[in-house]
Amino acid sequence: MCLIWACTKYLARRNPKIFVRISHPTAVLFVIVTTIFFVVLQMFYVVPQLFDVQGFMYKLGWLVAIFITYNIFGNMLACHITSTSVESLPKDRQIPEPEEEHQWHYCDVCEKLMPPRSWHCILCKCCILKRDRHCIFTASCVGHNNQRYFFWFTLFMALGTGVALATHIIATLKYFSYSDLIFLNIPRDNLPPFWLVITLILNTYVFAAPVSSVLMQLSVLKNNGTLHKFYSDTYDLGLWENFKLILGGKGFWTFLSPTVKSPLPHDGAQWKIKRVQHHSPKLQFLRVSD
Repeated sequence: MCLIWACTKYLARRNPKIFVRISHPTAVLFVIVTTIFFVVLQMFYVVPQLFDVQGFMYKLGWLVAIFITYNIFGNMLACHITSTSVESLPKDRQIPEPEEEHQWHYCDVCEKLMPPRSWHCILCKCCILKRDRHCIFTASCVGHNNQRYFFWFTLFMALGTGVALATHIIATLKYFSYSDLIFLNIPRDNLPPFWLVITLILNTYVFAAPVSSVLMQLSVLKNNGTLHKFYSDTYDLGLWENFKLILGGKGFWTFLSPTVKSPLPHDGAQWKIKRVQHHSPKLQFLRVSD
């Protein structure tokens, strides 16, 4: 994953326009095709090997599959269409007040002052509020306004591929007896179908990508940091407060749907800073507008 991230970062810097034109539709199409492929594979081929298609568990499986798929595509779309650029701020908030001007920094590309934690993206061609990363799978930057959707998008990708991997493993183990598993014997007369083994291996690799992304996000959110300042805890307000900053007032209820309205505590232009004095954590407050 680190190698892929480094390669895409290098290519993006070499020719941003061509990179966006090729990588965005390719990555988005990959997510759509992969998601549909595993839903069809699971519900029409793997799960029927475990449960009666007329039974309750199979119908429950369909409900879970629909819920996860809806949240993958819904959060993916919401992340893409939700603007998190500095330009999304009201006009009067795009200019610092005199007492805050020293906390803003100048962007040489945009040729104007930008709020704290805002950085320029060469692919989006603008400065992003609390810029975390540029994601080719949502074809957008991830920042203050849409980080909630990106978090749930990757979590549901991990959840979906994780459930698929679990059913894959169970379906494969049905072809082995307890003695085979204990003594690591491979039965010659009752081998799992070739397609089941291949898709199991594929599922394992597909599962690893979103899981690594979720773990990385949790590591960043723990300190209220960003990917580019991974170890910084300057803005750490505590785990729950950090989550509220990205999930909004409804908190973990946003798990249910990307359409759940959950206003963020502030507009992303002003931030609370943790200041440590005499080994005692204190908070220095920058004025935050609601």
